[in-house]
Amino acid sequence: MSKMRQFVFTSGDEAKTIEALSYKRAVKSFQSNTKQSEVQVEWVSKRGHTFSRTQQLPLGRTKKLGR
Repeated sequence: MSKMRQFVFTSGDEAKTIEALSYKRAVKSFQSNTKQSEVQVEWVSKRGHTFSRTQQLPLGRTKKLGR
């Protein structure tokens, strides 16, 4: 019984799947490999509900990201 979830990141024509424990960890691992400013994210929760969200990039502390 794994807690890993599959997150599908879609930006333009390209779709990439990342396995992670949480939404935030998945977004952080995706944003290190892309220069996009916005991405569409889809995932299935533990209970089987499908979620979709448009995420602004980069995600994280602006004070630390500005260094």
